[in-house]
Amino acid sequence: MKRVWILSFAATALFAAESGTVAIPFAGYIGYGSQSVKESGYFAGVYLSTGLREGNLEFQYLYSDISYRDGSDDLTQNDVAIAYGSRYGENLYLRGGVHYIDSDDLYTDGGLTVFGGAEYSGQKPYTFGADIYYTSYSNFDPSLDVWQISPYAGSTIVDSSDGILYLKARYNFITFKSSQIEETVVGMNSRMGGETDRAPFVITRYSEYTDTYHSVEVELTHYYKAFETVGSVWVGKQAFAVKDGGFTVYNLAEIHKGGLSLRTTYSYSRSLFAGAGISYERFTDTQNGEDSGMTLFTASLGYRF
Repeated sequence: MKRVWILSFAATALFAAESGTVAIPFAGYIGYGSQSVKESGYFAGVYLSTGLREGNLEFQYLYSDISYRDGSDDLTQNDVAIAYGSRYGENLYLRGGVHYIDSDDLYTDGGLTVFGGAEYSGQKPYTFGADIYYTSYSNFDPSLDVWQISPYAGSTIVDSSDGILYLKARYNFITFKSSQIEETVVGMNSRMGGETDRAPFVITRYSEYTDTYHSVEVELTHYYKAFETVGSVWVGKQAFAVKDGGFTVYNLAEIHKGGLSLRTTYSYSRSLFAGAGISYERFTDTQNGEDSGMTLFTASLGYRF
């Protein structure tokens, strides 16, 4: 199977989520290490957010294209995600949505993620929350169903004339049941009429197994004047992970083994802002079984109406 990694700019826009309508076109380039069968890729899309009935409606479309070193056909993919969130009282925020994948890859084409989350902002400066994701890949035989639970906590640790520092930690638990062929038996059924009148039969025996992955992510955000800078690092293992509140889906069967990222956003005015980022991640390329790296560069330009 071919592989692709998807990035969402939803996280970049969350600071503006409840400030009217926001539009963020974005694009980026992906470079792969020499051990990977993939060579490079690019992606482009748009993120939209607008207030609706005392809540917030979000939409994202993403197109991606990945090329391969052996010259095989590129993998192209379209991702569409939509979410709605609303505040209940002063302290509770609830959010839910869906993410759909239209891919050249047979196994994950038509993949659907349904997600929901809650965040509680109680006694400042502390915030607590959790997200739950369910992803179904019906083209697997039998279908592959992935559950992910991601609790998190955050706190403002510095608030001074030099800016605000906000620290956030997240734990990701991912589990799914899959199956593998243990034995295939081919034989002939006897029919009425003698040995020459026989029908073939095939018996395939499967065994089920459960995969479970754990990871921890730490994110530090610095707000200073017109700048917002976010650095993050995560360790552990992930497969079929969902991130960025449901807007990023690792939809193919790679095992990711940690990464780090840095991005910054600059607001030219209340309406216009721009962002750029870089991230690096290690993963096992399951097409050849080799560990490799991936570097991703992103750029965005946003406007708040």
